[in-house]
Amino acid sequence: MAAKKIFLLRVAFFAFLVIFFYAGLAGAQDISPALQQEFADAKVAVEAAQKAQAEKYSPEDLKKAQDLLITADNAKAFKDAVKFAQASRLARAYAELSKAIAELKSEEEKLAATQEELQKAKGEIERLKKAQ
Repeated sequence: MAAKKIFLLRVAFFAFLVIFFYAGLAGAQDISPALQQEFADAKVAVEAAQKAQAEKYSPEDLKKAQDLLITADNAKAFKDAVKFAQASRLARAYAELSKAIAELKSEEEKLAATQEELQKAKGEIERLKKAQ
């Protein structure tokens, strides 16, 4: 079930990428305040993914997001608005994907622990019933 959810998250993510690239950003332009905000949003998304323990649960996607932030920062230095925008948006998307996967896997672990506790409680109830 979890593998299916992760697969669906990845399919949705890559569909987003296809739409993003076909929508395209043509021509070089100055790095506007709106683009700088997208970069800032991407940084916040990476921080949120780290807080959700993406390093543990989705390290590849988190690493990709971090690498894309570096790419965006380099593009900013060269005043390449197109590459800056693309890398910023992709960084945010990868960060959000890694956060979603981390949250899903964390919840699965909690569920497994709760189910284990429930089984122990049921066993204790059965033991007490037999003791009476």
